[in-house]
Amino acid sequence: MQELTFAYISKILKQIEDKYHHSIKLGIAGSYANGRATAESDLDVIIDGDSMRLDIAEDIKSSFPIQVDTLWLDLLKKEDDDMDLFCKENDLPINEDSVYKTIRKEVIWIDKK
Repeated sequence: MQELTFAYISKILKQIEDKYHHSIKLGIAGSYANGRATAESDLDVIIDGDSMRLDIAEDIKSSFPIQVDTLWLDLLKKEDDDMDLFCKENDLPINEDSVYKTIRKEVIWIDKK
């Protein structure tokens, strides 16, 4: 089995981007992005693009021999915007550590060169 290095993951994700004619942008987050992956780690793939294309998520998940979590950036943003609005309307502090905000800080986008 191929070792799951950042370079190998990037190569596979570039191939998937190519397959979908670059209609999506893919990134890596979590332990594989920050270099702390272990044998028990899952792979967090961020998808920026058409969230109605479940075939893209299935392609990504079937390309790796480990658990893959696919996170759609637009859906995370909508959830985050809704929560921010709720907080504002109820005089609550905005959550600066939401999944969306954390991913935006940590994601490493796959280079399309």
